[in-house]
Amino acid sequence: MKRLFCYWLCMAFAATTAIKAQVVNIEEQRITGTSDTVQWYGHVRGSTSFVKVREQSFQLQSQVKVQYKNDPHLVLLLLNAGFLRAGGNDIARQAFAHLRYNYKLSPTWSWEAFSQIQNSPVQLLQQRHLVGTGLRWRALKSKNGRQRIYLGAAWLWEENFFSGDAPSNSWHRSSNYLSSTFRAGKHAALIQTTYWQPVIGNIRNYRLSSEWVLKVDLSKHLSFTVEFDYSVDQNLPDEAPKEFIAWRNGLTFQFPRHKGDTLRH
Repeated sequence: MKRLFCYWLCMAFAATTAIKAQVVNIEEQRITGTSDTVQWYGHVRGSTSFVKVREQSFQLQSQVKVQYKNDPHLVLLLLNAGFLRAGGNDIARQAFAHLRYNYKLSPTWSWEAFSQIQNSPVQLLQQRHLVGTGLRWRALKSKNGRQRIYLGAAWLWEENFFSGDAPSNSWHRSSNYLSSTFRAGKHAALIQTTYWQPVIGNIRNYRLSSEWVLKVDLSKHLSFTVEFDYSVDQNLPDEAPKEFIAWRNGLTFQFPRHKGDTLRH
């Protein structure tokens, strides 16, 4: 019974953290200000939970984002970590670091380069390294700039190291995404991003991720967020869960913004 309890706790932790470890939703993380006066921006996000049903469980999740914008340059650093302890044992840990650079080529086109390192023991992923580069196109921008659609395409190379007997591997992937932002008034935004990342030359080996984020401002620096995620990773070992569905509620504290900034880059 204790093992079964720990197993389901582990799966719940995977559903709320592993999607972030598989595909980082950079569209939701981009700078929220569009004014050229914005240079430094960031936020700190965290959540904890404590549950006791025969066994005690403790879960901790945290995220730190720092971003610098000085047209035509934009740099993003994103750090994320999760921890789950149940029954006096450490059940799962997960972490990643993501660094991205954007260079604006024109009002609608940008060049991107990125690097990432991550681990997710729940998925038997000891470590994943990846680097990539590509283009991002703004397909739609409303007159007031608050409704937007973006398309992106990139090449990436990744190297995976797994736990147990699963062999390590490395792939060249095509990374493609569709992102949209819709706003109702000045204090609510719905952001959607869908990624498809097949291995070049082997379309059946792919990652698919779709994330929806509803953000409602509660004050100048505090907002309430509701997130829904769906993700599939066909490159994981047979023993690892390949499909995840997650629903999260949380609070976000934003570092101060300059006056006149709008909600998105």
